[in-house]
Amino acid sequence: MATSNIRIKKVCEWCGNEFESQKCSTRFCCKRCAEHAYKDRKRQERKQTTETMVIETIIRQKEKAVSRKEYMSVQETANLMGVKRNAIYQLIYRGKLKAFRLTSRVTRICRMDIDALLNTSLYVRKSKAQSSTVDENGEPITEFYTTKEIIENFGVSNSWVFAQAKRHNIPKVYHRGKTLWSKSHCDRVFAAKPEPPKEEDWISYSEVRAEYGLTHDQLHNYVKYHGLQRKKVGKYTYILRSEIDAILRPPTL
Repeated sequence: MATSNIRIKKVCEWCGNEFESQKCSTRFCCKRCAEHAYKDRKRQERKQTTETMVIETIIRQKEKAVSRKEYMSVQETANLMGVKRNAIYQLIYRGKLKAFRLTSRVTRICRMDIDALLNTSLYVRKSKAQSSTVDENGEPITEFYTTKEIIENFGVSNSWVFAQAKRHNIPKVYHRGKTLWSKSHCDRVFAAKPEPPKEEDWISYSEVRAEYGLTHDQLHNYVKYHGLQRKKVGKYTYILRSEIDAILRPPTL
């Protein structure tokens, strides 16, 4: 079998001497260095295994000693419950876990109080999202609109739906991650539309920015936050002058 003529200069990982190798994967200059490195690696592995076993034994002994104690410190309580010290202090501050402060540096917790806390803090599964509701007369509501259906049927924005629902207290339920609104209430709230504004009642974004000294982002935030009506004609966007004046124009005496 032909050997490679390539010679690569490397440094031995064991003795540190320079040598020439025919492979990039060669780590040692000779068999003796490789054997020494192998023995040292095995020695370190045995050392780490022994240290891990000792640490585990010490932890078990401490846990066994703590489990027998009637009164424990905050750190011992945290170790016993498998949480941080701050979590134990929070339980103490909220009055859920009784503790005795003997001095400014000595706090003791009774084992019986820990058991009582665990017995009274049983895990309870949260109830499912509300899937039914009733109207003002106590009658169950069976017909609903989704938010998307309200937007499409009444030509309003998403923020306007939630704003009017909050203002008029429209009953709602949750089903599979969607919000469903009472159909009869939505028909009363969103169907009563005012007369359409005239052309002279609209003002463009650029005119509002020039009149009130606003940036585009500031004006956009006003429109979005207050749910102002707007329309788009070509590349220009218009809003009602009366609505923006009611927000930005100072009151007159």
